[in-house]
Amino acid sequence: MRRLFKIALIAVLTLVVLGGASLLLFGRDSHGNLSGSISEQIDQYLLNQEFQGTVLISKDGEVLFEKGYGKAAPNLQNSTDTLYQIASLSKSFTAVAIMQLAEKQLLTVDDSLAKYFPDFPNADTITIGHLLSHSSGIPDYLKPDYQFDYSKEWEPTEIIEVVRNEPLEFTPGESFSYSNSGYVLLGLIIEQVSGQAYSDYIEEHIFKPSGMHNSMFETKEGLPIAEGHVEGKSGPRMDDSAAYAAGDIISTAEDLALFDEALRQNLLVSEETSKLMGTTHASKFPYKYGYGWYTQDVLGHKAVGHSGGYPSGFRHYVARLQDEELTVIVLSNEMTVNSKSINRNLTSIVLQKPIWIWEEFF
Repeated sequence: MRRLFKIALIAVLTLVVLGGASLLLFGRDSHGNLSGSISEQIDQYLLNQEFQGTVLISKDGEVLFEKGYGKAAPNLQNSTDTLYQIASLSKSFTAVAIMQLAEKQLLTVDDSLAKYFPDFPNADTITIGHLLSHSSGIPDYLKPDYQFDYSKEWEPTEIIEVVRNEPLEFTPGESFSYSNSGYVLLGLIIEQVSGQAYSDYIEEHIFKPSGMHNSMFETKEGLPIAEGHVEGKSGPRMDDSAAYAAGDIISTAEDLALFDEALRQNLLVSEETSKLMGTTHASKFPYKYGYGWYTQDVLGHKAVGHSGGYPSGFRHYVARLQDEELTVIVLSNEMTVNSKSINRNLTSIVLQKPIWIWEEFF
């Protein structure tokens, strides 16, 4: 028996060593199959991936690459001015709005939820900072258990009622769990404090100073808007109101680049506030989150980023490398596209640094 155990142990250790060696030898991609300029390599990569959507990459304040691929709708090609429901990329806008109000000393991240919603369960133990960093413990109303109907029109207060009486998932501040519910509450706080509708506040204090003239909250007939797809077929309908401050913005790759540049130029919030937003405030492996951004290490560079997706057929990812002044925007209207993996590989091509397999996902 001992002999068999030793043989089995040696076999397992051998497999581990061989697996590790294989990973070291073959577990990273230098994109050696691509040729030409950086832009040509990016284009080749996206064509090889049969990517559907729009990519915009900026570096040092200048657009390095921008191009649309595939169909946005039956009679519309994807391009850099195609409108997309950007889903959870909207959370960064909501977080900026909250931090603008904090800079004006109209609220603080340490304010309790009870200050704004005294009747909300556990409100005295939950802070604005917890909502911003997904560390409140409030369940996500989009979890399958709640069978949320995306197709109908919703009021923000109706969305909150879905989880109001549900128990917290953990003690506020002690863990991380992504919660769209928390960002709906943040939108309502913005309205209370500013005296403006959430959409009006974002338009006046973020879209306008950033020069984002092609961003909105409701689709308008005749504009070049992408339709969501799932495995090539039109995705299910999702009403514009179904996510509110957690994901209702409609924008373009070009406008998102303008938002990024406004942040880098400290036109929306101060440099100190931007650093605070990009500091980790909550984590649970493998996730780390600041205020409105995932905090990350991307190919050895400090970065922030965010994903965005709708079951109607959209998958997006934005990554912002701080020290490289590099921003990679990937918007896709095909649900099966892994936008984060594509984003990471595009970053690898721009930096001309090989990418490890696990770096495509973390």
